[in-house]
Amino acid sequence: MEKEPNTPHSGDGIERQEALLLPDSSSTFPLNDTISSEEYTTDSSDMKPEASADHVHKKGSSFNAFVNILCLAIGVGSLQLAYIVKQSGWIGTTFIVFAAGIAFLNAVITIKCMYLKPGGGRIVGYHNIGFEAFGNAGYYTITVFNIVNIIGSIGIYVILASNNISDMFAQANVHISPRTLMIASATVMCMPTLFAKTLAETMLVSLIGTLTSVIVTVVVIVMACLYPIRNGENPVGNYTGPISHSAAIPGGFAMALSSVTFAYLGTTIVPHIEGGMRHPEKFNRVFGSALSVIAAIYVVMAATGYWAYGDQTMSPITDNFPKSKCLYYCVVFIANPIVPIAWPTTLAEICITIHVLFAGPLYLVQMSLEIESGLGILQKKPQAQRVWRMAVRIGSALVILAIAEAIPFFDDVIALVGALTNPVLIYLAPIACYVKLKGWRNCSRTSLVGLALLLAFGMAISGFGLVQTIFDIIKSFKGTK
Repeated sequence: MEKEPNTPHSGDGIERQEALLLPDSSSTFPLNDTISSEEYTTDSSDMKPEASADHVHKKGSSFNAFVNILCLAIGVGSLQLAYIVKQSGWIGTTFIVFAAGIAFLNAVITIKCMYLKPGGGRIVGYHNIGFEAFGNAGYYTITVFNIVNIIGSIGIYVILASNNISDMFAQANVHISPRTLMIASATVMCMPTLFAKTLAETMLVSLIGTLTSVIVTVVVIVMACLYPIRNGENPVGNYTGPISHSAAIPGGFAMALSSVTFAYLGTTIVPHIEGGMRHPEKFNRVFGSALSVIAAIYVVMAATGYWAYGDQTMSPITDNFPKSKCLYYCVVFIANPIVPIAWPTTLAEICITIHVLFAGPLYLVQMSLEIESGLGILQKKPQAQRVWRMAVRIGSALVILAIAEAIPFFDDVIALVGALTNPVLIYLAPIACYVKLKGWRNCSRTSLVGLALLLAFGMAISGFGLVQTIFDIIKSFKGTK
């Protein structure tokens, strides 16, 4: 069980956390201001001594939290950013920054919910926020939606990793069955979770995942600058004509916003990151800094890709780059450096594969923590905890693998699940819980209007994404995709 800090009741520490875009009549706070460290005094009277000592020892640094956020947020979705700008025009780059602000706002609301526990203290876990606000109905609704959403995310990662590995081996005329590669990918993802009790203990995994994301970012930017389409040169596929750029494409605004809004870290993992910090009072600053870095990377990648390929931009953008057998192109490049090289494209694919293999464990730890909390594993003796923890995490990986193997068109089905669960987890749940826990009478009119607008925005763009996902599934079943 996590320690629950004795935060002051309403009117002191919590009131100073009012969101920048959701002002309360009583107080507001600057972007980097949060609860003071003195307010995070702990009370372990309801904890077993061994659990308390272990929990304190396992707290991570702010840098660890920063790297976790980068690893979880910067992922495969970054390769679709240029395509998003293609859908909306150059104005789409501003959508990326806007989406970062929305992500920060949702995270702040979630953190504020955690310190609105009746009677004082900290609510542990996203699902427990639902319990404190709406009882068992809130607890089970959030738990089910969250676990289903995470299963989908990890399942997609398993499939993506196995497909990438299969393609790379195929370049060397080595063919391995997809099932074997899926089992191997799931095993690699599961291994780190057996040794990491919480997200605070996944520093090495996060560093590797973040490093590979940086490499992919550099490769995408460099390759787009080296091999853009200009005057029919460096054509994409059979296309040899000129490319065009648009300042704004209104018809694509809705889909672009729907896609980019979910390119950042979801709110469900926020409590675990904040709870794993030695100085949780710095969470807003750390999260805001991480989102700023991510948004900057996203804007550069999206703008560079759209500049290079315009209306011929593909998703993922690596499809626009020269491709062939890596070894062959390395030899040709040594002999004739003028020939376009493909090995950076292969490098990007390798790094994306490594990234998903190391980002997957972070989501698996999150899901396992939710299950372990519900089973009351932290109340058991240390050795029993370890046995239960290994059973839960291995079992979770096996269940995800079985689902990914059994369901046809798994990626489209999970996209549908995500389109249904993300609006609830990212917009509806935190906003509804915040108003319920704080009391709508204690919220200013401006705050309520801001929350209502945020909820309406989230539901609207999610609706566009849901419609597009349904169309994709229909195409898949018709065999036309």
